[in-house]
Amino acid sequence: MKKVLSSLLLVIFSLSGAYGETLSQILSEIGVIPPKELAKRIKELPQEEKIKLEILLLTYSGENEKVKKLVEKLYSGKLITNILELPENLPAIVIDKTNEILYVVKMVKGVPFIVKKFPCITGKRPGDKLEEGDLRTPEGIYFPLYWRSNLPPLYGLGAFPLNYPNLLDGKILKRDGHGIWIHGTNNPNRPPHSTNGCIVLKNEYLKELKKLIVPKRTPVVIVSELSFAPKKEFLNEQKSLLNFILHWKKAWEETPKNIEPYLNCYSKNFVWKRGDYGSWERYKRRITKAKRWIKIKLSDITAVKDGRILEFGNLYVVRLKVDYSSNNFNSISNKLLYIIKEGTRWKIIGEENL
Repeated sequence: MKKVLSSLLLVIFSLSGAYGETLSQILSEIGVIPPKELAKRIKELPQEEKIKLEILLLTYSGENEKVKKLVEKLYSGKLITNILELPENLPAIVIDKTNEILYVVKMVKGVPFIVKKFPCITGKRPGDKLEEGDLRTPEGIYFPLYWRSNLPPLYGLGAFPLNYPNLLDGKILKRDGHGIWIHGTNNPNRPPHSTNGCIVLKNEYLKELKKLIVPKRTPVVIVSELSFAPKKEFLNEQKSLLNFILHWKKAWEETPKNIEPYLNCYSKNFVWKRGDYGSWERYKRRITKAKRWIKIKLSDITAVKDGRILEFGNLYVVRLKVDYSSNNFNSISNKLLYIIKEGTRWKIIGEENL
């Protein structure tokens, strides 16, 4: 029970109050504002924030049963929406770069659950990364490519380079720069917001995190703040996105008979390594002419959601293993699909292999 309670508390105190002042803001000013002003501001807290305060007091006094009931009341089905689907036993990383907290998220009975958190250090300047040398940590969805050790002391225990800039960074968002890593530090007193864009953890935390990360599989979602939604809303979005992936698979298999439903899965703003939608459509029509049949198996599916609202809305990234076979070609690949909603319809806006 203690383990479950601890995990729930991680979720609770990462939730931001939708309206009014938050408990975290008041706690940060203890000793700065007079007691009368402190009492006044506590009374004016939104109800959700008052429940958090009560949970703190009851936790301190050891009244775990009362805490559990209040946790259930406060949590009330809210789930982190940045993580929609993960393979069994594969965690995801969500980094709140504003508050400099790295969360480890796992799927428990089909829903995401925060199981660990580590303090981290992010870029010197706030906001999303736009260009080389702007000292900002990029927001978006990335994957650790490999583990590097035997680095200069600046990097501590070692580093996981991320695949920044990814396909969309370069071709649609027009962001440049390079060398965004998750790495350690040999300086235990390194100040907050002091990196050139990397995510830095103390060596002891990186050593623990290293055991959880699987290169090219573990998603890293970097956000300005975590996003939460009621369970019903989360499940509807999760189901809708996964159904689209199944529709895309079926349409792909049926391209030898009719390629149009497959092409309709893609945005006219689509990009790939060789160009835009037009070049991709011509390529697909050309190679499909030689196909008599196609069979596809999908596995190892990961689905995550960007924290930003871009000009085309939310961005989703689905990573999956594709076992492709046809009458004239067979392959196994790890594919990244960058997905958006155009109106009410899911569309793929980018596609690349990882």
